[in-house]
Amino acid sequence: MTRWIRQFLLHGLAGVRHRSFNHRYSLNTKIEAVKEYQAGFPGEKIIEKYDIRSLSQLKQWSIQYNNDELKTKSRKRVRKMGRKVNFEEKCKIVQWVLDHDNDYQGATIQFNVSYQRVYSWVRKYHEAADSWEALKDNRGHRKPQKALEEMTEKERLEAEIKRLKKINREMELEIAFAKKLVEIRNRGVKRPDDIKRFKN
Repeated sequence: MTRWIRQFLLHGLAGVRHRSFNHRYSLNTKIEAVKEYQAGFPGEKIIEKYDIRSLSQLKQWSIQYNNDELKTKSRKRVRKMGRKVNFEEKCKIVQWVLDHDNDYQGATIQFNVSYQRVYSWVRKYHEAADSWEALKDNRGHRKPQKALEEMTEKERLEAEIKRLKKINREMELEIAFAKKLVEIRNRGVKRPDDIKRFKN
């Protein structure tokens, strides 16, 4: 909970949201942080200074540093791109899987495509009530949003309501989190004049 409070105070609501990606730190940052930690500086101050997500991350780096594992940069994993498969070939692959009792593994060998892609195509085909149209690649063909001047009055109002609802939801989350934060900070306070309050 303390980590969440620190993240909220440092970065607001963005600091406590789940990151959809891993934050990458340079080797120099890791080594500097570990040296300060091993020199006896408080861990909380170090993770704040270097914007490290948690104390456990710093401790892990310290262990790696002691085992001489932090000195070498980890190899970047290169994502292997699958070969391009057109609509007709997708249909052929899905038909092959259906004709061979859902043999996904066999299809990967037969057509040199990943298991995941074959499975995904078959699933899309079934979800679309066995329609081949589901296998068409529509990426990059999003329905264009109407320009404001092309919208009817009703469409403009609906778009504005949607935008305001999103803003309202964000504010509600921030307020709810701030209230919880105050409640946590004030636990154990006995006298009204002792109550700690946030000052902005």
